[in-house]
Amino acid sequence: MHTSVKVVLFTSKTLSNGEHPVLLRLIKDRKPKYISVGFSCPKHLWDEKEELPKRKHPLYKDSVLLIQKKKLEASKLVLELEQDDKNLSAQEIKSRLQKSRKPSVTLFRFFDNVIQRLKATGQVKTASVYKDTKNNVERFTNGMDKHFSEVNTAFLIALEEYLKKAGKGANTTYIYLRTLRALINRAIKEEVCPAKYYGFKNFSLGKYSKIKTAKRAITKDDIEKIKVLDLTTHPELVDAKHIFLFSYYCRGMNFTDIAFLKWSDIQNGRLTYVRQKTKERFSLGLLEPAHDILAHYKEKNQVEKSAYIFPILRERHKTPTAIYNRKVKMLRKINQDLKAIALFCGIDAELTTYVARHSFATILKRQGVNTSLISEMLGHDSEKTTQVYLDSFESKILDEISKGLL
Repeated sequence: MHTSVKVVLFTSKTLSNGEHPVLLRLIKDRKPKYISVGFSCPKHLWDEKEELPKRKHPLYKDSVLLIQKKKLEASKLVLELEQDDKNLSAQEIKSRLQKSRKPSVTLFRFFDNVIQRLKATGQVKTASVYKDTKNNVERFTNGMDKHFSEVNTAFLIALEEYLKKAGKGANTTYIYLRTLRALINRAIKEEVCPAKYYGFKNFSLGKYSKIKTAKRAITKDDIEKIKVLDLTTHPELVDAKHIFLFSYYCRGMNFTDIAFLKWSDIQNGRLTYVRQKTKERFSLGLLEPAHDILAHYKEKNQVEKSAYIFPILRERHKTPTAIYNRKVKMLRKINQDLKAIALFCGIDAELTTYVARHSFATILKRQGVNTSLISEMLGHDSEKTTQVYLDSFESKILDEISKGLL
C-alpha cells in the first residue's frame, strides 16, 4: 500500500513558548507515524492548505526551506523503498529516516530562531543575553556552526577555558554557560536536539554558585552625603541623584520599576506598583525624602496621571524594543552621572543604581532587621537570594570580636 507523506502542525502538543511542533506525518496501512522537522509555529501563523507557515511569519524563508527539505527526504526514501518493492511499515520507514538523517538544525540556527521568538514576545532583554552568548560561542568556534552532537563535555570545557582567557569574569562566564545550557534544554524539549546529545550531563555549573558576589552597599553616612549634595552648578546630575535616592527610600526599588512608574501609582501617600520582573504587586508608604523627590518632578512637569514620573521613558516608547533600548541608554547615562556624584561626595565606591538596592538591604541588616523581613521588602522568593544583597560584617567588627580571645 502507498505511504503518504504530509506536513502538519501538531496542535495536540503545545510547547513552552506557546507554539506547536511542525511534524512529518507518515501514513501506511492507516497507521500514522510522526517525525519532527525541528521547527515550531503558532497556530495563527500556519497555513494548513499549503502545509507551510504563512508569509508574515518572521522566519518564513528559513522555515520553508527546512520543511521542504525534510519532506523531500522522506518522499524520496518512500519512493526508493516502493521501487525496491520493500513493504515496510510506517514505523520502519520512520526509523530509516531518523537513522539516515543527520541533525539539520544547528546550534547557531537554533540560537537565531530562539532570539527571534524572544523578541517577538517582547522578551528583549532575554533575547539580548542569548545574542551575546551566541556571539561569544561563535568567536570561540571561529564562526563555524556546530551540530548539537558536537556540543559535548570536551566542547564545554574548552569554551569555559576560552572565556576565561578572553578576560571574562566568573559571573559573566557563568551567565554564558547557563544560557547555552538553557538553549540546549529548550532544543531537547522541542525535539530539535536528541537528549543523548546533552553535553551538560557531565559538566556541572555548581562551582559557580560558590562564587561570592562583590559587595556593593555603601553606608548610611554615604547616603546622607548624596542627599545633601548641592547640584546647583551641575543640574545635569539631578536626575541621577533623585533616582538613586528614590530607589533607596522605596525599599531598593529596581531601576526598571522606577522607569515604569506613573503618577496614577501614587494614591493617599502610598506607592502601589507591579514589579516588572515578577509581576508581584507592591504597596508601600512613602517616606518624606521620597515625597520631596516626587514634589520636584510634580512642580517641574505639569503632567497627567497617566504620564511617567521620572524622565526615563516617554509616551513615544511603545514597543518592547523601543522601551528596552531607551532603558539601556538611560541606565548607562545615570550610572555615569552617579560616578561623578560619588567623586563630589568623596565616596570610595563604584556608585550605580544597583548600589541603592544593596544599600537598602545592608543598612537594615546592620540595624538588626530580620533577614526574612528584608527579603519580603525586596520581593525575593527566598532568603537565600536576599543573602546575596546583604553585606558581610565589616572586617573591623570581626577583628574586635576576635580580640575577645585575648
